[in-house]
Amino acid sequence: MSTKQCLLIAALLLPGCAKEVGRVPFAGEGSSGTFATLEAGQVDFWTDVNIEYDGSAELDYRVALYQGGKPVATAVCNPLDQLRTKLLWLESDRGSTHSRSGKARMSCSATLPKAGPTRVDATLAFGTAPTRAVIAKADLVVKQ
Repeated sequence: MSTKQCLLIAALLLPGCAKEVGRVPFAGEGSSGTFATLEAGQVDFWTDVNIEYDGSAELDYRVALYQGGKPVATAVCNPLDQLRTKLLWLESDRGSTHSRSGKARMSCSATLPKAGPTRVDATLAFGTAPTRAVIAKADLVVKQ
């Protein structure tokens, strides 16, 4: 295998190299949370989604990270817009009906000042609600 081929393979695999350290499951709008042991530094947020909706929609995760019971970082992430990396992603737009399914890195992150046990709280809610929405899955995935 040539050096060029090795670099191409590494570039394709790099976005998925961050390890999943936590997951907040959602099957509709609401609030949920989980605990994860995180390192100091950047925390990336991915979505694992299966949704179908009619009309325009803005869907957000509002994420708060807590250490020692105190808030240390927040982020707002949109699983339907400006996705950095997509894995096993299927997207369909038929007239006003839209569907998204797969895993994707969202354009948001948080920075933790120190390592340790961290509570990850998240709320999933439509800012602009579609006329119809079916959320089979919309897990927030925490990676580092």
